[in-house]
Amino acid sequence: MAMIFGGAGLAYNKFTSPNAYYIYPSAGVIQWTEPYLDLSDRIEVARGTIDDRTAVIVFIGQSLSVNSVPTVYTPVHSNIDQLNIWDGKLYRAKDPLLGINGGGPGFRGTWLLRMADKLITDGHYDRVIIVPMAVGNTRVGQWSDPGLEPYLFNRINTVGLRMRDTVLPCTAIMWGQGESDTIAGTSQAAYAASLNKVIGEFNRTFPGCPILVAQESYYYGATSAAVIAAQASVVNNTTVFAGENVDSIGAGGRYDNTHLNETGADTRATLAVAALMAALAS
Repeated sequence: MAMIFGGAGLAYNKFTSPNAYYIYPSAGVIQWTEPYLDLSDRIEVARGTIDDRTAVIVFIGQSLSVNSVPTVYTPVHSNIDQLNIWDGKLYRAKDPLLGINGGGPGFRGTWLLRMADKLITDGHYDRVIIVPMAVGNTRVGQWSDPGLEPYLFNRINTVGLRMRDTVLPCTAIMWGQGESDTIAGTSQAAYAASLNKVIGEFNRTFPGCPILVAQESYYYGATSAAVIAAQASVVNNTTVFAGENVDSIGAGGRYDNTHLNETGADTRATLAVAALMAALAS
């Protein structure tokens, strides 16, 4: 069931409104992370009625959760919307999704829309609102340090403000990241410490909203036992739950042995639906 978050202390950072809504551009620090913001073919939608048959899901992480699937996915269901975190407006969701990087030729699709479609097809919800905020090529430490460019930690507060202003509940937050920390050789202790800071900020910004942490470390066929162990260590099955096992998707589901192809995206969506519904049933 969706849960309205309180929003106390949301604009805690050093800036006052409207500067609290400012999103520091990541592309100057992290290559190829310009957000897709082309509104020319987008339909703005009203908030409408939101009840326990509506899922509002925040997606945070790195390149597997941006516009990185080669082709566009067209949902079966039309009642799938997205919040664009850059302008705070709701739009009918379509690939490429707004506000996250990718979207150029060969990087047009996502697994997020597939998950939303399955949630409705399987009868769990009648409407799904996606809140994408992932940034490709990021390490967990870049999300956890409020003083480190490009200040990704501060985006959690900004997304909270956007959702508060749109009066959106939070059904779940889905963390999907780890490949860059496999490359970096991040230790279990360091990864867990950083991820706990991210979780703490989400708990402050979205109190009561369940957080799902995917098992995700697969990079060109290599995985990191340290990253996977760290991801498992933060799960308490009360507020933080195990997400989908992305590392179980092998080379056949990845077009470059890292990023998901259409088959891999569909598999991840299926796994994510199962993980979400198990967490919400707890």
